[in-house]
Amino acid sequence: MSATVPGGPRTGAALRAVLALYPARYRRDRGAELAEVFADSTAGAGRLATAREALDLAGYGLRLRTGLTSTALGGRLLATAAPLLAGALAGLVALPGDTRSWRVADAARAGFGVPWQRLPDNLALLGLTVVPVLLAVAAVFGAWRAARTLAGTVVLLAAVRLGVVAVTAADGWLLLWHATALLPHLAAGALLLAAPADLLERPGRLLVAAGAGTGLLVVKAQGGYDSRHLMDGWTPLLLLLVPLLLMLCAARERLLPAALGLAVLPLTAWYSLFSLWEQVGGVWRLAPALAAGAGVLLLAGRVLAGRQEGRAKVS
Repeated sequence: MSATVPGGPRTGAALRAVLALYPARYRRDRGAELAEVFADSTAGAGRLATAREALDLAGYGLRLRTGLTSTALGGRLLATAAPLLAGALAGLVALPGDTRSWRVADAARAGFGVPWQRLPDNLALLGLTVVPVLLAVAAVFGAWRAARTLAGTVVLLAAVRLGVVAVTAADGWLLLWHATALLPHLAAGALLLAAPADLLERPGRLLVAAGAGTGLLVVKAQGGYDSRHLMDGWTPLLLLLVPLLLMLCAARERLLPAALGLAVLPLTAWYSLFSLWEQVGGVWRLAPALAAGAGVLLLAGRVLAGRQEGRAKVS
């Protein structure tokens, strides 16, 4: 496929790179049309506007690749889960009595009066205390553009804290432990960002409240991600498996229970895996069980989806 694109060879190369993100069949069928639309929309535009159009085009290509468009099952599931995710992020906020609240209080008292090396981590810690609450409020009122912006902020703040921990952690164990408290923000925020914007229109009061309540409960069950409360026995396995089993409901087009599982999984997966790793005594002992479990779940999802398609054809 070839197309004349304003801006010269560099813009044309960028467009070809963007179109490479699209599935091959879609690119064959509609690639020329996409290139023509891109050329029309960027004719006479500056570099910034052209880059914005290219990013939008690339974003839709990635959605097609990953099945996260507004008509695909993945996209509809994420849109259903979005208010639950917004609430779950608010449920991650440290409550009084939680050991995390002591660190938040220390950071608030210190303010800017800390060495510059500690300032990014302190500010990110305070941001992860305030921004998820604002995100939940935005979702309650249906202000999804603001909610998505705040979700991106949560991802950025969590990434900053994770980067600081990666540099300053004394050993791998401490790095993994700190990561278990930061990856929930990173994963939940990213999932909310991945939800198709055109399906996020209505306020989600009840679902946000349900997500916040569930988030508080599962964080409490995990001891606030405190290493002094590592989970023993069946608890980490249950907190890992229950959300995954709920997500299988998506194969039967039952999106609400699947969305609940999707919203809870980012909050429980990391600390549960960390606790299981501690129980079994190493990643090489845990990896085969995880691989077998993932295979069984994928097979179950395919079987359920196949049955659902069969019933749809019959009806």
